[in-house]
Amino acid sequence: MPLFFRRNRTFLDPEAEQWHLESWAWFLARFGGQADLDLSSIVLPTGVFFPPSETKAHERALHILGCVKRHARMEDWPCRLEAQNERPELRVGELAALKLDHTQFPAGTFALSGNEAVVTYDPASVNDPMKLIATLAHELAHYKLAGVAEEPPGGEDGHEPATDLLTVYLGFGLFGANSAFNFSQYQAVMSQGWSYSRLGYLSEREWAFALAVFLTLKRQPAQQIHRYLKDHLIADLGKAMRYLEKKPELLAGLR
Repeated sequence: MPLFFRRNRTFLDPEAEQWHLESWAWFLARFGGQADLDLSSIVLPTGVFFPPSETKAHERALHILGCVKRHARMEDWPCRLEAQNERPELRVGELAALKLDHTQFPAGTFALSGNEAVVTYDPASVNDPMKLIATLAHELAHYKLAGVAEEPPGGEDGHEPATDLLTVYLGFGLFGANSAFNFSQYQAVMSQGWSYSRLGYLSEREWAFALAVFLTLKRQPAQQIHRYLKDHLIADLGKAMRYLEKKPELLAGLR
């Protein structure tokens, strides 16, 4: 490959990368700049951030929501949490399975009702804290964006990806990255199969780039989150960190 093309290669698709950088600039301009971002913790899936609780089912979801609100610095924002209807069981027999329409069974939803937000969640995700935290962070990011009159970069079509990206700004990028794609297999006496799930609107590589921007702006090392990230995401995060280190001009205008 000619040297010219190597020198100008971007980490993401050029258009996507430009959107990411414009979105970070938009967040910083509207939420308080670097001083505000510095208040965002690098939230980790540990007992320090999510103290152990004996609660179960909906009470456990409320406990986790309280933790997410606190770390998002939205503890005093009125919010009602409701469980969605139970999803149907995927496996209905040894050789049969259902395929869900995920548009009818979202991981979570957000709406405003009077002076409070109403957030719903999939009750099955109580047993998958990584997914539940990512979902609740996304819905709280909707809540935060609802207080801004203008649309973020990308307009209406870019609203959901911007909501995902705002969860990184708020400190929850690790959860979104780990939950973006999951693959699982099962095997029984008479059957075997596999399933996958997606969460959010950013690709795994975009999550890695967003995490790298967050850590670089906060002047924090990536190693502190390595033990909590999927292996392939660690590799992508390292590449993104090195890319930003070689191109300091990309973030120079954000500080």
